Amino acid sequence: MTEELLARVKGRLDLQQAQKQLDQRNIQFATTLENIGQGVCFFDADQRLILSNRRYAEVYGLPPEMIKPGMTLSEITELRYAVGACPVVPHDEYLAWCDAINSKSSPQDWSMELKSGKVIRVHHERTSDGGWVSTHEDITEHRNAERQIARLALHDPLTDLPNRAALKQKLDTLLEQHQKQGTQFAVLCLDLDRFKEVNDLFGHHVGDQVLCLAAKRLCATAVGAFVARLGGDEFMVLAEADASYAAQLADLIITILSEDAEIEGTRIRMGTSLGVAIFPADGDNAAELMGNADAALYRAKADGRGTARFFEPQMDKWLRERRALQRDLQAAISQQQLSIVYQPQADIGGDVIGFEALLRWNHPTRGNIPPSVFIPIAEESSLMIEIGEWVLREACREAAAWPRKLSVAVNLSPVQFKHGDLDRLVKSVLIETGLEPERLELEITESVLIDDLERAISTLGHVKALGVRIAMDDFGTGYSSLSYLQSFPFDKIKIDQSFVRNIGLSQSSAIIRAVIGLGRGLDLPIIAEGVESTDQLAFLTRESCDQVQGYLVGRPRPISDYAKYVGRAEDVEQLARVRPAISARQEQSHGADSRQNSGIG
Repeated sequence: MTEELLARVKGRLDLQQAQKQLDQRNIQFATTLENIGQGVCFFDADQRLILSNRRYAEVYGLPPEMIKPGMTLSEITELRYAVGACPVVPHDEYLAWCDAINSKSSPQDWSMELKSGKVIRVHHERTSDGGWVSTHEDITEHRNAERQIARLALHDPLTDLPNRAALKQKLDTLLEQHQKQGTQFAVLCLDLDRFKEVNDLFGHHVGDQVLCLAAKRLCATAVGAFVARLGGDEFMVLAEADASYAAQLADLIITILSEDAEIEGTRIRMGTSLGVAIFPADGDNAAELMGNADAALYRAKADGRGTARFFEPQMDKWLRERRALQRDLQAAISQQQLSIVYQPQADIGGDVIGFEALLRWNHPTRGNIPPSVFIPIAEESSLMIEIGEWVLREACREAAAWPRKLSVAVNLSPVQFKHGDLDRLVKSVLIETGLEPERLELEITESVLIDDLERAISTLGHVKALGVRIAMDDFGTGYSSLSYLQSFPFDKIKIDQSFVRNIGLSQSSAIIRAVIGLGRGLDLPIIAEGVESTDQLAFLTRESCDQVQGYLVGRPRPISDYAKYVGRAEDVEQLARVRPAISARQEQSHGADSRQNSGIG
């Protein structure tokens, strides 16, 4: 009797202990279920809910209390459809799909995008009693991040345009399509004129806004075309059209992108140059088409910017030649292939009063390369900043060593002027070389002033305050030279040699008279360049021109050839006067080279 009682007590205690352990495990299970990051649900073979956690309801945007054990799958999906947490297919069709899933014995995984925009990933497994258990995870943020990463891989983050990788994909598609159809399409390559100046003058923040505006204008103009940004200020447009339409589109793009922009209260000058290649005439693969469009763009920029050029076969050779020269020019700086020659300037009576420093390049294999060829290349690659600084320093150092206190004139490149710290450079060079400021004359052309007059005038004012003289070069060839004379107190006006060359024509003679009269009224000395004959000198003398420069006075030569002019030999006074009695034979032999007398080169 006692043993039986003890057994019963022990059994009850064991049962209580097992129940306690079971309750503890149920609590642990419930806690785990409620704190898991995924929604979990158990259904029986009759498609009735046995158990689910709060997260299951939350994943589908439902209040947890709305989903209760015993509800059917159909009832739960009706709740989901009511709040838009459902697929795009009708309710009955979705339930039929669920039945098909449940009929499979193996585990199933899928992701589903809901009408609400959410993306849910589901893992589904059958249970031995014919029911199932599934987990439901909201992966919307993860999917959005994946899509964003994929988009960033093919889009420019600044302008949101397709990038180079996306362009290559599109170009390959067009090539395959149009090769089968035997039809044309156009590749337009363009970049923004003077964009580097915008960054330098107004900062990259404004530059970024200019790029975004350019992208917006491009998309609005090239409707139906594929527009991409390749990097920097370079864009490319793929248009499924023939050459005739491509020409119209190119002109329209140039017109639209040439309209000024108003950014943060500042008016920004915009513009573009553009190159066009046509499939299949200009290439039958992506690399060739893009390269030829780029070659046409390069030619458009070399021809003066703000224009479009179609690819021509000779452009490829021309571009390779220019790029080779650019590489050689970079090496020329370090290898001392550049030199300075000096051309004398005289007053109208023949006394040499100074020299203009002119740059020359003696290539080791190509020989002497004309300044008209290598100066534009230097300016396009920004090598002109380094070269211009070297010319200024060397010319000032040379002039400071002359026994006679003659002046030295140095040309400023627009690129050097805009992107260099000019006033600080001039000041440091004067201090370093010991040249008196009043002996240095800086020559600028209208192109220095045309893009940002206010900044140019301010910089020139700082330079002039050092005691340096400023001369307006190539006067009369620009469209607003007179307004610039009113804006800044120049120290000299230089008549362009094109007028002197045609001095026998009534129009050129009238212009020269007008400029000399203008100089007299403004109390500015006038110097005429390109003087080659005694007839030209006689005309300038009659019109009371102040100074002359040209082959009649002296050719550009190493300064050692003019040692006596600068006071490094005897008979200085005798040799410091230029005798205008040059024979006709000398005039003819010199005249062929006269076009190389002016400019920084």
